[in-house]
Amino acid sequence: MNRGRISISVVLSLLMLMFLIVSGCSSSDDALLPAISGTVTGDVKSGVAIYLSGASISSTTTDADGNYSFRCRANGTYTVIPVLAGYTFSPVSAAFTVSGANVTENFTEIYNPAVSYSISGKVTGAVQAGVTITLSGGAATGTYTTLADGSYIFSNLVAGDYTVTPSLAGYTFTPANRSITLSGADSTGNDFT
Repeated sequence: MNRGRISISVVLSLLMLMFLIVSGCSSSDDALLPAISGTVTGDVKSGVAIYLSGASISSTTTDADGNYSFRCRANGTYTVIPVLAGYTFSPVSAAFTVSGANVTENFTEIYNPAVSYSISGKVTGAVQAGVTITLSGGAATGTYTTLADGSYIFSNLVAGDYTVTPSLAGYTFTPANRSITLSGADSTGNDFT
């Protein structure tokens, strides 16, 4: 009988010791592990997705200051890749080996929008303000009402062929319209009389 009780107490003691050992390896001990961390600089700092692959796989997003951090559960080779729609990064990715020490990898983001241009001009003559300019063709359409000085502008246009046509009840214009090709620069001086 006594032997059975001793065995149970020993087993319970061992289980308690194992529980204490395992609970001692909780996330509060993460500060003791080597870190992979860095900062993303540029226009947008927060919300950049950072992907970690290699000896372990994880992901996070940068905080309001552009900072990110991973704790390494194992030494080994890792790759860090930043991702944000509309942006490219320098460097594109970073590969390195963790061997018991912290590693810092910083990235610079570069805004990479589709290149856009503008078409502008002026209406001169008896009436300048209130003339409707219609944009057609290309990848965009729209209308613009000329300002007091007769000026108009269409912006954020991609490269392509466009037509601008002025109109105002009771008036004719010279020329009747203008065909414009946007390629590599804004198009200015598209005037009408």
